[in-house]
Amino acid sequence: MVVRKDIDNSSAIVTVTITRDELKPKLDAELKRFRQRAPMKGFRPGQAPIEFVKKIYGASIFGDTLNDMMATKLYDYLRESKLEVLGQPLPTAEQQQFSFKISNPDPEYAISYDVGFVPPFDLKGLDKNEQFERLTISNLDELAADDLNYSRKRMGKRSNPETDIQENDIVRIASRELEGEQIKEGGWETTITVHLKSMSDSDLKTQLLSLKKGDTLRFNARQIENQEKEENYRKYILNLEGDDDRVVSDLFEGVIEEVSRVEDAELNEEFFDGYFGPGKVSNEAEALEQIKIGIAQFYDVRSNALLMRSFQDRLMALNPVELPETFLKRWLKVTNEGKLGEDQIEREYPAFSENLRWTMLRDKIKEQFGLEVTDEDLYQEYVKRVRNYFQMDLPDNIIASSVETLMKNDKDTESTRRDLETDKIFQAILAQVSVSDHPVPSDEFHKILDEVTKKAEAAQEEDATLRSAVEE
Repeated sequence: MVVRKDIDNSSAIVTVTITRDELKPKLDAELKRFRQRAPMKGFRPGQAPIEFVKKIYGASIFGDTLNDMMATKLYDYLRESKLEVLGQPLPTAEQQQFSFKISNPDPEYAISYDVGFVPPFDLKGLDKNEQFERLTISNLDELAADDLNYSRKRMGKRSNPETDIQENDIVRIASRELEGEQIKEGGWETTITVHLKSMSDSDLKTQLLSLKKGDTLRFNARQIENQEKEENYRKYILNLEGDDDRVVSDLFEGVIEEVSRVEDAELNEEFFDGYFGPGKVSNEAEALEQIKIGIAQFYDVRSNALLMRSFQDRLMALNPVELPETFLKRWLKVTNEGKLGEDQIEREYPAFSENLRWTMLRDKIKEQFGLEVTDEDLYQEYVKRVRNYFQMDLPDNIIASSVETLMKNDKDTESTRRDLETDKIFQAILAQVSVSDHPVPSDEFHKILDEVTKKAEAAQEEDATLRSAVEE
């Protein structure tokens, strides 16, 4: 017999009763089985007197048999009742102990279990009345132009001009420390590297732009770059070792020993083929369009992640699903005895419960829209990874072998399956709500992304110990 008494919408006490008439046949069968199989000193297999078996092993056999029957009846009831159980049922704190009288069982045995479960709820917030903004990039043309210019510099020809110095040049100056107007005897000598584009002092930059290789100049080393920390100035400008504590003047005399220049690559067939691949781009306009596609894809992934976070926050706010807090805290303590203290459980429980609520909402969405990540979905995701990695056509057998190797990593496989599931959930929500694009500059986009990422990482840390204990 099973009797359920609801405590609230998400917890109940389920009492399971086993009668003597139910228990006795199971005990007799288990005694016979144990007598036949268990080696007992002084007796041939299967020949030990049944009373001897009861005396030596009776309490253990009784306890195991009763617990198995209780568990079977309990979980049959939970399955038939279609309760989405949280954690595992626990005997109530007031549960009495039994005397295991194998020869003369009590008329009945009853165990009451605390059970926590997901309360029934209808998912709110999945309709066109729910308005969301999806961040997009407003300065895509500017980013594409910057990328193209950077690529031209990276793929440009390097030279060491001797007749002039230009704005983007790098100048190496063989420098000697000054003392007043004279070269300091025994003073510091080093080669100081100057990136003209990042110089902090405009007068010194103007002076360098009027010089050439072999010319001599006097300068204040602190005017080369703004170094807020003294150790950075000494390390990166003066080239002093960290443990070198000598006093060095800021004033130097130097000779320009080398000028390095990178000429922008010409926008010709050689450049386009080298950057985009043979025959894919033939002019600047096509190049910019290709670059914009790549940049847009980069930001699309992050825009969708931010939008998914907005979906999650809204759904959590609209669906405050009640959780069996008292039960869950007790379950965490009992199942992790010795690992989790009450103070830690109290401290991390709010974040733990929020993560659990989101898991419940995910499960509800999956059920409502019939979402499932199949083994084929998982396999094809790894196929895509292999092709993206090699960036070339590969024989099917090579792809299959590579995928098989990658999928042996169970941790990565489960993480990938979870990511695919999240994507399916995202697409299902996206189809139900209203979303409009909200263009912002890329620097503002990254600022928002950083803030959301840091907040999410902090939230994940808040219940890290509880989640780890549950997952073990």
